[in-house]
Amino acid sequence: MSRDFYVMLGILAGILGGLLLAVIIVRVTKTNGNPRSEYDERQTAARGQGYKYGFFTFMIGNAAYAVFATGFERLPLCAASAMGLIIILSVLVHISYCVWHDAYFSLNENQQRLKVIFALIGFVNLALSIGSICAGEMVVDGVLQISSLNLFCVVLSFALLAELALKYGKGGAQEDEDEV
Repeated sequence: MSRDFYVMLGILAGILGGLLLAVIIVRVTKTNGNPRSEYDERQTAARGQGYKYGFFTFMIGNAAYAVFATGFERLPLCAASAMGLIIILSVLVHISYCVWHDAYFSLNENQQRLKVIFALIGFVNLALSIGSICAGEMVVDGVLQISSLNLFCVVLSFALLAELALKYGKGGAQEDEDEV
């Protein structure tokens, strides 16, 4: 069997592992035992807007990739990296919109646990990125390979944490508007 087959199996295992991790995170971060996220009407509307902006980012990214892929003989990143980057940028747009409109955390989520999980995800991806760079697998012949997705995930994780720090300040917890 070729190396590509094993790479494909690794990608599928990563996706399945990520889905399993997402289910565990949902269970661990809920404060009331209910695995469903609870949002109020204002949050639901803001999340819808965030999804819309994320979707348009995805469409524009795909169109840009199509133009660049046909216009240039060689791009500085492989197709898998380009698609992953477009997805990550779309997710970042959605997350950013939701954070700044107080619609990212549900009413029944433990925000501190989620922040710790995001930091852990960022550091694990950073370690994987450093390993890929040291092994010479991240860039081959001047082209970013699929392992660059770990680096993009580092940027996503730490951008989210930075936005949360900017939005909610040093304490990190969302201010209760009811206390005013």
